[in-house]
Amino acid sequence: MKAKNPMISIIIPVFNGAAYLEETVSSIQNSKYKNFEIILVDDGSTKDNSKQLVKRLEKYYKNVRNYSFARNKGMDFALNLGLKKAQGKYIARVNQDDIMHPQRLGTQVAFLNKHKDVVAVGSNIQLFTSRGKFKVIRFLRTDREIKKIWMALSPFSDPTVMYRKGAALVVGGYEQQFWPADDVHMWYKLGKIGKLANIQQILMDIRWHEGAGSLLFFRLNTKRTYKLHRWAHRNIEKASIFVQLFWVGQFICGMLLTPSFNWKAYREIKSVVNFISSVKTRSHILSSNKHARPLIVSLKLKFQLSLEPNR
Repeated sequence: MKAKNPMISIIIPVFNGAAYLEETVSSIQNSKYKNFEIILVDDGSTKDNSKQLVKRLEKYYKNVRNYSFARNKGMDFALNLGLKKAQGKYIARVNQDDIMHPQRLGTQVAFLNKHKDVVAVGSNIQLFTSRGKFKVIRFLRTDREIKKIWMALSPFSDPTVMYRKGAALVVGGYEQQFWPADDVHMWYKLGKIGKLANIQQILMDIRWHEGAGSLLFFRLNTKRTYKLHRWAHRNIEKASIFVQLFWVGQFICGMLLTPSFNWKAYREIKSVVNFISSVKTRSHILSSNKHARPLIVSLKLKFQLSLEPNR
């Protein structure tokens, strides 16, 4: 008997992913929140036993359903099939090689239930390799912060996102023409009909390895990201000249330099942007706090006096 009326449908596209898939599914089963289903969509795997593994996982777990393409069609076909088959009110994205934290689902469901105007919510992530954890990446918290920079930097880490199924269907689901930048295309579309947000917790561990799609398909991702940005300029909002120059620089670096260098640079840019945003947020909170205003005035006065020459 499969799960009835799940609140969350977790969609995992699978393509030659047998090496880590079982560990990924096991981490999801350890969730503290239990009202969910897992939809595995094998996208025509050929190099390992992924097809057999997804069938075995479906038999072993009551909340797992398996679908399969005879040949590879592309991730967005797999995601759209999962979206069509999903029974949940909310869709959670997980990749075939990542690890979910036990509190993720409950935390995001509570957030979406409370914030009805938010259509998609992500979180911070921890990168890891076979040698251990090595980098925490933080994402902007509020819709206002996100949309200040979303024409240059992605709002989310894709496998952390939970979104409303109804909203995803309204905007037409995923489009293969933008893969592997298809996730950002989805965030643009969802962001036009509702708010985006990130929970300031690490809810997913993201595996960094040689077989990761972000490395294998990096050149294609560079081309599609530029194509997506031009689409966003026409359909989402007009980007400034500075942002368009950033796109060109990103494209040139993506085509000439190594994927590892580009991802490292991109992560550092995000870190700087997040730091600046957090400083502005703290400053705004202090400025709006009536109890903090005398302190701010006093600090400003001290600073001005320090600039005056000694008398």
